[in-house]
Amino acid sequence: MDARGFGVLLGALVAAGAVGSGCSGTSDAGAGPGGDASVGASGGTGGGGGSGGSGLSGSGGGVGLDVHLSDAPPDGLTCPDGGVPGDPACACGKLEFTIDTQQSCAISILPGFSVDGEGFISVGGQNHRVFAMDRWGKGHVIAWCDSTRLPQLLDAFNVTGYLGQTKTPKVLSFGDEYLCKPGGIPQNPLPPSLVYQGMDLPAKYQGNAALLAQEWDVVIFCGFRVPWATEWSKELGEFVAVHGKGLLAVMDYQGVVKPSDFTSMSKITSPGGLQFDPLSLAWAPSSTSVSIECVPDLPPPIK
Repeated sequence: MDARGFGVLLGALVAAGAVGSGCSGTSDAGAGPGGDASVGASGGTGGGGGSGGSGLSGSGGGVGLDVHLSDAPPDGLTCPDGGVPGDPACACGKLEFTIDTQQSCAISILPGFSVDGEGFISVGGQNHRVFAMDRWGKGHVIAWCDSTRLPQLLDAFNVTGYLGQTKTPKVLSFGDEYLCKPGGIPQNPLPPSLVYQGMDLPAKYQGNAALLAQEWDVVIFCGFRVPWATEWSKELGEFVAVHGKGLLAVMDYQGVVKPSDFTSMSKITSPGGLQFDPLSLAWAPSSTSVSIECVPDLPPPIK
């Protein structure tokens, strides 16, 4: 996301549901909830696009983060998307965060998939998904559409703990040097614990997801303004789904991100049900708050 301009307040409340309260996950009806951002959770719907109606680049309207969860667990999972509040085998985490967003892309949930949590911004009266988090095979994935606000996302909750499922995850970052490298924007710093590996992953990881998983718990990839000499879809897919690690896939608005970048990043994330859509969602200053019932595997906040 461009660092200039007005922000859109993206507010999210991830709250553990009490015993007896419903908690279902979300697939994609193509628009997310209509109207103003609402508080609460609802059942999953059929797959489709990441934006309500056609994508807009004009400003105006409020920004809301809305989250939905699903009733039926995917094959091999004992905990359905969205969790089951009160079930010890399907525990939910609790989290609150607020983020100012600027220009961003959008995210679609592919048909046949649902997610544990997602967030929408409302621009010009239409809802656009900019955040999604889910389990993928044995691991976890987060998709985020505003790279300029990556530091704020990492600070909002225990993102790397969720992705790596460990208290002290080893975190590798690569991709866009300006927005994925600690120190790239001194006034908006990334955590120094991120180990930036360059615009591309080292060649030793080509065809060797096991080595990547042996050395790292989490990969953060800003997939634009990079050469794409290696597509990394097989390696990163196995890193997450087979080896139980975590991927934070980060993109931005169309313009700074090329259509080919969206295609290449979506090739990585689509086996997990997530697709990045080439939109340029303009700044729309507003504030709102939204509630997510529960997110399975979410660790406690870092003290």
